[in-house]
Parts: sequence; structure tokens; C-alpha cells
Amino acid sequence: MILISLFFSELEPQNLLFMENFTLLESMSVLEIGEPRLDSGLIIEEQVQPPFNPIAPLLPEEVCWILDRALAYETEFHAGNFLAHTVHTLLYVHHLRDIDPDVAFIASASKTDPSRPLELLTIVLRAAVQGLLKCCDCAWRELAKGGAYDTEDWQSDKCEVSLLEGVPVPFIIKKLDDAVNWLSQSSQVPPHWRSALQARLQLRKSLLQVMNADPAHDRLEFQNRVSLAKEHLRRLQIGQPPDIEPDSLAQFAFDPYIGRRLQMANPIRVVPPPTFQQTCQTLHHFLDGLHEVGILETVDDLTTWDTIGYLRLWLPDPPLRTPYLRSRIQSTFYDGFLLLNRYSFDWMINRFFQETVGITYDSIKATIISRWTSGGEPPLKKLERSLHTLLTPHIRALWHNPPRRRRHFMKSLVEWQNFYDTLVNIRNNLDVENMPQGQLLRQLPNVALLWRLSIIREVVLSGFQLELYAKEERSFAYWYAAQVMEVHLQCLDSLLPMVQAESSVQLEMSYQIQLLTALQCLCTTSSLVCMPLTSFDSARTYPSFFRRYKWAFREEYDNFQNPVVAQPELHKFIHLCGETLKTGNPIPSGPIVLARSILLGLIESNNSGGWAGVWASDRIQFLHNLVSACDNLSHLPMILNQMNTFDASLLKWDPAVHPWFPFTS
Repeated sequence: MILISLFFSELEPQNLLFMENFTLLESMSVLEIGEPRLDSGLIIEEQVQPPFNPIAPLLPEEVCWILDRALAYETEFHAGNFLAHTVHTLLYVHHLRDIDPDVAFIASASKTDPSRPLELLTIVLRAAVQGLLKCCDCAWRELAKGGAYDTEDWQSDKCEVSLLEGVPVPFIIKKLDDAVNWLSQSSQVPPHWRSALQARLQLRKSLLQVMNADPAHDRLEFQNRVSLAKEHLRRLQIGQPPDIEPDSLAQFAFDPYIGRRLQMANPIRVVPPPTFQQTCQTLHHFLDGLHEVGILETVDDLTTWDTIGYLRLWLPDPPLRTPYLRSRIQSTFYDGFLLLNRYSFDWMINRFFQETVGITYDSIKATIISRWTSGGEPPLKKLERSLHTLLTPHIRALWHNPPRRRRHFMKSLVEWQNFYDTLVNIRNNLDVENMPQGQLLRQLPNVALLWRLSIIREVVLSGFQLELYAKEERSFAYWYAAQVMEVHLQCLDSLLPMVQAESSVQLEMSYQIQLLTALQCLCTTSSLVCMPLTSFDSARTYPSFFRRYKWAFREEYDNFQNPVVAQPELHKFIHLCGETLKTGNPIPSGPIVLARSILLGLIESNNSGGWAGVWASDRIQFLHNLVSACDNLSHLPMILNQMNTFDASLLKWDPAVHPWFPFTS
């Protein structure tokens, strides 16, 4: 910066100075604007650090402290921060060559302190830093596949710093093993710190092995490695984290302003590292997520994937998976060639019908062909193309970040309507009169509606979780969600008698009927108590309505032969509000009591549906959370006079309390 300033001071008016790699960014950086985050050349006194000496010997506890802090920064990278603000702040990342054993021993002319053996740098710390960088490389490669979105979920900028992309994983694992072996044989490291360092190195080795492994190739080995990583993490938590002095050399191993010396176009931001306990908790969730990846890889049921995708957003604990884990799950489901690394799209279509109504697509296809009454061939190819377009993106979208997932669902509703329209046209051209009353083909369009209506419900309710609705929009949103659930219940009631008793399909339908009934009660009540917040100014209400529900009024819907089911209708809601005001305010506590009773019945019967699998406990927890939502609304008016004086401003919404429903303050 000083050199550039001198060049500028010597320039004559109307002259230009050209230098290699000197761009507009560098020229603008010359100007001191007094803002450290934007002016990388401005260094205030508090940011000045002594020169870093990478071969300065360290105590074992100082090396432990550095490894813990580096691990904390790694979790911050997984949380979506830049490498330059997290992992790259570790200065040893940029001085790996300096702590190479051959180079370091030559540079270290004086005899080292026996309590600070140079091998702690050249063998232990160097192997740990290499493992850290390779783990970041594995994460970067996974995230770059497109399951997560650059600059939205994660930051891909490496700032031209190597993540050891060309170094094979087995080579680094051998270096980690060598470091563990050196510690076990060294008499220079006290036993306590020897065990602490070994635990950290073994945890790093396990993390690298898990992140580099593919569960589809060796399921048992993958799960064993995850379990081993959990065991190493528990070992690490047994001991107290190292506490070093403020003037320790380890304190200067991190430079939060390293971005000044890197090829980086973003403002510098100091990311405070989480505490040791927070880091361990984050790693527990990370390893739990990897464990879930290994289990999901064994699941051949689309509806189970669908169920778990929803539960991961509805339940606050465990928290929403990191971008790396969400991308890893998407890659496990579909790698661009095969589903679950072993199935074709034909398998997926068969599973879709089998799990929805208990009959394979091959059977349905044969019946359609045998009973087709119209000219030409039935539009089965169109039906199959629709499912190809819908199902894989739908499952993958369940692990997008919440706003992008909601956008995907809104856009996909047109394709689901196309699928529904195709099924209606097929049903209308079949010899239905000679079919038995229980023949599934009579209700064939409801197969599409079951999935489409659940997506609409999620789109509407997720608006509360994302805090999108203004106070005057909430009553209609709850009312519309209740209307969607009513149609959904009608579809389930029409299909339930046609599926095999005690089958997974029948158990799932029974669960959904009870759950939707309880949710409908909660939505109806929430709509009633929010009604006083509604604005009836048409100049404000109608434009707001069409902006919020523009996904339901796209031009593409005009191309279909059959009307769209369960459209949002504001005029019906306004009419309902008028009737409610004329007849008097209804008492909202009754539906809450009914909903609570239904939910408790589901919990006591341990009915978690037919497709929950090993995640049945998560579904039960979801039901418990809904019971808590009922309890939070238990103070609503019980008699008509209380409802007339109820203050709707007492209602509060907090996704941390419940993602959808309010509570009374």
C-alpha cells in the first residue's frame, strides 16, 4: 500500500501508471475511506500483530489450543462463512512448507527446548493442518455439485489458497497415523497432553475418512467410521480444553485480517470462533447428520425420504442440517445417473404408485391399456415424463434451504397440475362403467392430488415459519390452509377403502387423516382469532393477496383442460368474515380441545404412520410439538363474551416456539 502511494505521489497530471495485476479494485483500495471492513489498507493499532514465525517452538497445550480453534473455524466455514474469514485465518495454512521436517530442521539452528519439541510442529501440527485442509477440500467438492447454492448456502471462494486438491487422502491419513505414533513413543510430551493431541488427530482422521467415503459402496464401513468419529469426539470432550496465556505464541497463529494478503474481492469480516463446547455440539450434530446419510442410503421408500425431508424442517432439534450435509443427502438420493446408486426412473415410478395407493405402476398401466376406450394410445408416456420431471427434484428440494425450497414447491405446482390433468383425462377415457366399485382407477386423479395438496399446505404454512406474512394476511393464510386440508381429507377418505388393510399404505393414510384433522382444527381456530387483524380495505387487500399467491394464478394453468383444485379464493374468505360478524364471534377453544385429543390419541397409540421407519420417534416428537401448540392456545376464550373482548394483539408468532401457530403472551 505504501509503495502504491509513492507511485501515485510521483505521477504527473494526465499520466497513467500501469502495473501487472493492478486493477480497478487495487486502485480503489488506495483511497483511505476510514472503514476497516472495506478499506483493506487501513490498519488500526488494535489489528497490528508481531511477525509470525512458523517454526517458533510451541508447548503441547498450545498445539492443542490451535487445533481446537482451527476446528471451531472449520464449523464456521460449514455454517456458510468464507474460508478467508475462518480456516484461512490459521497462518500455518499458508506456511506448510516452512514446517516441513526437512525445511524446519535446517531453519532451526539453535537447540530447541525439550518441553517444546520441534516435532510438535513438523509432525503433529503439520499433519493436523493437512487433514483440516483436505476435509475442506472434500466439503468443497461436494458443495460444488449444486445441491447447495454458492453465495447463498456457502462461499466457494478459495482466495487462491490450496486445499491440497492434488494430494490423495491416503497420503494425509498416513501422516496423521505417523503423528499419532510419534506421540505414543515420545517422552517429551507429558502423558496428559499426549492423550489430548492423539484424540484430536484421531478425530481429524475419522472426519476425513467419513467425508471421503461413499456409503453406497460400503455401508457397514461408512457407519463404522461415523461411530468411530463419535467415539473420538467423546474422548476429546472428556478432558478440559487447554487454557493458554494471553501472550502465548499460539495466540498469534490466527490472523482474522488475513484477507488483506489474499486474492479476495469481499470485505474483511472478523468471525468470532465458537466456544469449545459449542464446537463439540456442532460436531455432534454434524456426525448425526452423516449417520443419517448412511441410514437414508439404505431406504428404498420414496415416502420415507419425503417424510424425513419435511420433519427436518418442522423440528427445531436437531437443527437444520449444514449445507454440506444437505448436499450430501441429495447426492446420495440421486447422483445424476441412478437413484440411490442402483435404481432407474422406472423403479421410481413404480414405487410412487405402490407407496401412494398400494398398486404398482406396471399393474395400473396394464389395466389402462386393457380398458382404454378412446382412439389412439393412452398418454402414458406423458404421464411418465411428468413423474420424471417431478419426483427427483421434489425429493432433492426437501433439503434445500427453506426459502429456496418454498420457491421450488411453488413453481412445481404447475407440473403437479399437469400430472393431475393427465390422470383425469386417462380416467375419463376408460371403461369405468364396467369396473368394480372398489376399482382404484375410478379415483386415479386423487393420486396426484394427495401429493399436490400436501405441497400447497407446506407452501402456505411455511410462510409462517419464514415470517413472511403481515398481520392482516395471517387469518386468510390459516383459513386457506384449512380449506386445502379439507380437500386433502376428502381424497384420503375416497382412497382409504381401496387400499389393503394393515398395509403400510393404509397405516399412512390413517395417520394422515388424523393429523390433517387436528391441523385443520388448529388452522380454523388460528384464522378466527386472527380475524380482527384483517384489513378489509380492498385497495390494499387485493393487491397484497395477488402478490402473495401469484404462484396460484400463473398463465400456464390456462393450458389445462381441468380446473385447478383448492385455489385460494379471497372473496369466499371475505364473505365468511361478513357472516361471522353478523352471527357473532364463534368460540375458538372447541377445535383446540378436539385437536389436542386427536394428537394425544396418535401419541398414545404410537401410530407414526406406515412410512416413518426408524424415524418414528421424530414423528412422535412432531406430534408432541403440536400438542404444545394446543397448550399455548389454551388461554383462548371459552365463552362468547370473552371472545367479543379478546385482544388479538396478544397473539405472538415465534418459529422457535412453533413454526406455524401462535401463542398468547
